[in-house]
Amino acid sequence: MRRLVGGIALLAGAVLAVMGLARPLFEQTRMDSGYRNAIRLTMWGSEYSSSGGFSQSSPNPILFGVPVVVAVVLLVVATGLVVAGSRLPAWTVAPTRVLAVVAPALLIGSVWTVGQLVLVAAGQDDITKGSMDTTVGDGMWTLVAACAVALAGGLLAQTRFVAAPEPESAVVYQLPDEDDTATPPMGAPIHPSVSTEESSPG
Repeated sequence: MRRLVGGIALLAGAVLAVMGLARPLFEQTRMDSGYRNAIRLTMWGSEYSSSGGFSQSSPNPILFGVPVVVAVVLLVVATGLVVAGSRLPAWTVAPTRVLAVVAPALLIGSVWTVGQLVLVAAGQDDITKGSMDTTVGDGMWTLVAACAVALAGGLLAQTRFVAAPEPESAVVYQLPDEDDTATPPMGAPIHPSVSTEESSPG
């Protein structure tokens, strides 16, 4: 049961990570003499807008979303292996456990790197007049939640399970006789009350 819950948690972490990829990581708004401009950072680029109606989007030179996408793919694969569980061959047990840990680890590392960038960008305060408001976007919080759920799923997936046994050669079992009558390798069984001399010809 714990293993099934772990597989569901891995899949939920993948879904949350995909949702976080499409949401802003943080938004910074500056107000000066009634003039407003804002910059929004996502996993794929930045967006700039102003109160005059001007807006511009530019891609990031470093695509932070790529390792997150890779982690999502690994989480989905790990989910399939964990849920299949005992129906898979025995040699898949170790790779499944490793993948169930590696996938969340890759997601956590990617989100940690992006989180450091968000902290640095949010901490910039070079404004000399006016006011500035910086908020962490819901995309960042969604990615953090994805890391927590995926990690929990990876730990639950470590529950030991019995894999399907490997096919072996045919085994022939000898059924016991109903009585203790001895049966020679070839020929009819000889009852103990009948001597071998009487039963032998001539």
